[in-house]
Amino acid sequence: MSAAPVRQQRAHAPRPEAAPRRHLRAVAAPETARSLVPFAIACVGVVLAALAAVLLINTTMAEGAYERRDLKIQIRDLHVQQAALQETLDTNASPEELARRASVLGMAPASALGFVSLSDGIVLETGKK
Repeated sequence: MSAAPVRQQRAHAPRPEAAPRRHLRAVAAPETARSLVPFAIACVGVVLAALAAVLLINTTMAEGAYERRDLKIQIRDLHVQQAALQETLDTNASPEELARRASVLGMAPASALGFVSLSDGIVLETGKK
């Protein structure tokens, strides 16, 4: 078989019926009723909301910074007060200060050492200093 008979067969093949021809005509595009105003208002609203959020966060952080500074000052003052109280306690607990306060209260140094029974109130053992 040659290529020519194949071409002939294609030429004699039945044609599909042609669709009826319709005439096209130009129509004016419908006018759009869309406006950019709502979009612009939405954009401005988003920007204003973002600026308000930044302002609120900044104010809160500044407030926190002042509070932290005040707390650091208070902690420093409490450390100074603790150091002064510890120094007073160390001074009052020294043997010399205890002896001085005892003499102010009318106490005298013991001449002998001993143990006192709390249940009887008697000295159990006496010894020399």
